[in-house]
Amino acid sequence: MKIVFFDIDGTLINAQEGMMQPRHQTKQVLKDFQKQGNKIVIASARGAIPEGLKDIPFDGYVLCDGHYIIYNNEILVDEVLTTPEIQKQMEVYQKYQGRPMFYGHHGEWCDCLDDELIVKHRVMFQGTDQRPANVVERYEAQDVDAISCCVLFETVEQMWKAYHELENDMTIVAYDHGLIRMDVYHKGFKKGTACKYLYQKLGIDQKDTYAFGDGVNDMEMFELVGHGIAMGNAVDRLKNIAEFVTDYVDCAGIDKAFYKYFGKDLS
Repeated sequence: MKIVFFDIDGTLINAQEGMMQPRHQTKQVLKDFQKQGNKIVIASARGAIPEGLKDIPFDGYVLCDGHYIIYNNEILVDEVLTTPEIQKQMEVYQKYQGRPMFYGHHGEWCDCLDDELIVKHRVMFQGTDQRPANVVERYEAQDVDAISCCVLFETVEQMWKAYHELENDMTIVAYDHGLIRMDVYHKGFKKGTACKYLYQKLGIDQKDTYAFGDGVNDMEMFELVGHGIAMGNAVDRLKNIAEFVTDYVDCAGIDKAFYKYFGKDLS
């Protein structure tokens, strides 16, 4: 039995370019692979699955960079931020002009929905600049029931200062290029260690584990699986450690890699 982990943004979909779901052929490739007794699992910083992926019967979900893990509809890990952790974050973000967005299973909290950086984030990950509904805009730390926080900064310097004030108490994934931001969680797994936890729990040998990704938060995942496959649109740092670099997300990159690795096994 083999298991393949998939990042979402830049790997299965490309919201910025209007690609909100994988190609029909890609979906069929994944289903054929699964029918042969193999497993397919999402591994993403997102806390929920976008609509365009909901018709693919994934076996499991490593969400929130490993802090929310579901397998066969059973919740295995659910690490929610505590009120003191949220309070500390709010104080640090105010100090360094961070724009936080808190995400929970049953709500979102953001007091700067119209900020330019927040709008850019919506375009990047949702493919729209439309203002979302049902987001709580006025809140105190005790009102927030979140599993993650994505906080945006104007400068890399601001981000790293905030990072260093929080790094001992929380798990943080920092992005110091493009849209400058951090994803912040309760101290625990990262995406890579969560994938390792899952495949070991299932008794799958590392040599039978694969991962597709495109970003810096996929680097640890590539180091902990047997085969790391970077998309053609991936950042150079990920390509440099990948076993194989496939084509771009919108040029059948996943299909081509599956043919290379599993072509003789797929129908």
